[in-house]
Amino acid sequence: MYKTILAISMCLTVFIFTIIGCSNNNTIQELEKSNKATVKMIHAELVKGNVDIFDKVLSPDYVRHCQAMPPELQEMHGSKQLKLFIEDFIGSVTNYTDSVGPIIADSNIVAYVSTMRATNSGSMGGLPPSGKDFEVVNLVMHRFENGKIAETWVTWDNVAVLSQLGFFPPPQPKKE
Repeated sequence: MYKTILAISMCLTVFIFTIIGCSNNNTIQELEKSNKATVKMIHAELVKGNVDIFDKVLSPDYVRHCQAMPPELQEMHGSKQLKLFIEDFIGSVTNYTDSVGPIIADSNIVAYVSTMRATNSGSMGGLPPSGKDFEVVNLVMHRFENGKIAETWVTWDNVAVLSQLGFFPPPQPKKE
């Protein structure tokens, strides 16, 4: 009888830990699904010009890291600074589209590829409008905290974009 009780007890313990493990796994899967949906929604809203979406999805202490930016913009803090940057970008282009490609979630981290296409119709980062179409592929990783994006790392190929716009290589000075 003792062996039967012990066997039942062990089976119940395994059953309970299995349920707890599956429950935690479902919770993580739901979190990952929600975070991926947030990323897709942000990109859909930006195509509409809605930069106010950042007020809803970024944590108050949000930080964005990007070495592809001028030194003063390599680290942005809060939604206000990011909104101003994105507004300037959107204001310098027409025919703007943005699609999210492969997207991977691991707990509170979401990594993905986005491809932006547009026509450079206004001054961009101190460069005059080129009137040329361009495509830029961004590699992005967000860290979520309490359902909001707390930190972002993003990079892209500046030389490819500058080449498409006709600004690279830079014009050579005329020899006299």
